[in-house]
Amino acid sequence: MKKWICIWFTCSLLLVLFGCANQGLETTEVVELPENSILLYRIDESGYELQSEVYTIDPQGSERQTISVILSNIFNEKPENKSNLIANTMKMIHCAYLEEDRKVQIRVNVANELNDEYLQVLAKAAITKTLCQLENVETVEFMIYDSSTPESGVYTEEYDEFSFVDAEEEGGFLQTGVITIYFANEAGDGLLTYDKAVEITNNISLEQLVIESLITGPLRDGYYPTIPEGTTLNRISIKDGVCYVDLSVEFNNTLDTCQDMITIYSVVNSLCELPTIDKVQFLINGERQNFYRETIPLDGMFERQMELVMDPEEENE
Repeated sequence: MKKWICIWFTCSLLLVLFGCANQGLETTEVVELPENSILLYRIDESGYELQSEVYTIDPQGSERQTISVILSNIFNEKPENKSNLIANTMKMIHCAYLEEDRKVQIRVNVANELNDEYLQVLAKAAITKTLCQLENVETVEFMIYDSSTPESGVYTEEYDEFSFVDAEEEGGFLQTGVITIYFANEAGDGLLTYDKAVEITNNISLEQLVIESLITGPLRDGYYPTIPEGTTLNRISIKDGVCYVDLSVEFNNTLDTCQDMITIYSVVNSLCELPTIDKVQFLINGERQNFYRETIPLDGMFERQMELVMDPEEENE
């Protein structure tokens, strides 16, 4: 089953929640709010930042009623007769409150005329930051559907109050998360699951982050690189569930740390962890190559091979 980037970051992110000062990090500014009120977040008119307003909650309402009213406001109200960029970015289909899990579950359709991934990040940030102020809400789960490409199905993303960082020095709103990639075991005949924390912005795609992380190699003991040194990513794109990965010729170099099959499927399995990718097509300097190191046909498409992935107990044996 495909994993998606589930967000868990450490509490240290709270120190940079509203940006960095010129002379170092400052703690988050404490905002005094009236009783029975929270900050309701929206996307500002520039489409690049969040703005907030004080929002009064009905103390007599149940948690479900409060959540429903807040989401209705976020998706339906137009502040000061301005465009509601959240509503223009995604449409809410259904919402539910899972009391035992302290979770709000929201099903949305992201098919829209804007088609801006960065606005989607901002919309999810605004909704999450708003709802996680409620006493009995710890996480927000988005069930995301794109009606323009119904074959892609529904995928889920889960966030909490520490999942988004407003990074002024970097110029934009960052989303922190975890990607799942695969490196070689010590013998070089199997793959090991490796979760890596990353910062996601509107300047770099998730698939590019995956390949660049594989090229960088593992940073923990017990994991071994699968990509030959000197390999660079020329270009990467996705169309109809197929990811086209264009690598430099150094990708063909011999690698002592793992078998050829492990190199190929470290890339394939890592990319297929993303919900938009089902198959991978390799290109070398923009062209299809008949064989990889004269051992593996490389001119076709590859699907994930999870039987190559070893669990820790199997590896220890």
